[in-house]
Amino acid sequence: MDRGGRAAAPVRAAQARRVLAVLAVLLAIVAAAVFFVGGGWSLLHASGGRWKLGALGSRLFVTCGLITAGCVLGLAVLGTALWLAGASRRARRDGEEGTAIIEFALVLPIALMLVLIMTQSSLLMGGNLCVNYAAFCAARSAVVSVPLDFGEDEPRNVVSDMVSSAKLRRMDLAAAWALLPVGCSNPRAPSQDVSLLQSGLERFFGSAGIDTPHWLYSNLGQRLRYAEDYTQMELAPPANGTEYAPNEDLRVNLRHDFYLSVPYAAYIFSQLARDGVRLGFGASEYATVIRATCTLTNEGAQDYVDVEQFPHPRSRR
Repeated sequence: MDRGGRAAAPVRAAQARRVLAVLAVLLAIVAAAVFFVGGGWSLLHASGGRWKLGALGSRLFVTCGLITAGCVLGLAVLGTALWLAGASRRARRDGEEGTAIIEFALVLPIALMLVLIMTQSSLLMGGNLCVNYAAFCAARSAVVSVPLDFGEDEPRNVVSDMVSSAKLRRMDLAAAWALLPVGCSNPRAPSQDVSLLQSGLERFFGSAGIDTPHWLYSNLGQRLRYAEDYTQMELAPPANGTEYAPNEDLRVNLRHDFYLSVPYAAYIFSQLARDGVRLGFGASEYATVIRATCTLTNEGAQDYVDVEQFPHPRSRR
């Protein structure tokens, strides 16, 4: 017995080292996937990506990244435990194969729930990036729209009331269009007429020589309606209370109810989040609130063009 135990000790140590190596590789893969999918690579090579820094460093993104890594680690531990438990039986071959089936059946619900939670947390990471990008798009629209003259109601650098403002409507649409990739595509969700948008996208894809994607005709109406109904955009008032100065910062605050689409995991995330929301359509549809802020500088009305004068070549002689 002692000799057998001493002989098995190096084998168990070698197995433990292999398990640790596999876990380290899995964690490295998860970290790389979070970095690339989350936009880290483009962040290193793109200029003007301050909104990406805010998205990647936000509490939600970091929390979901840790949840995803924890789920991967949990799956690896479960798989390793099952493999180690069956190693001795495979060596003995004493007719206990049925026990492994029972153990797998007991572990399967836990593994399935981990997969669902990992999927929903990964989608939340992508949704957080899209909401921060939508805030940037709204702020970029503010920089372009606020200095324009929209008539007596909204002259240059003036935004009228928050209900009927044409400038704010432009900012709302800029945010909604940026949120289309993460909008709700549930058939039970309310829809709207998007024929004008569809024709414009058809011309765009046609001019680029790209086949029109199927989602353009399947759930675009639900996505746009959801993005508009469940997104709130707020432009900070001017410092002097009346109009924005040419070099004043324009701050946009955005709130979006992100649709949780993964079964079972959606309910868990909505209950654990501080801002869990139960949606008004469907029997059990949930969302969680994602907030983002972006600030850009108002450049003022650029209604002039500097014409550079070049001397005639003969005048240089």
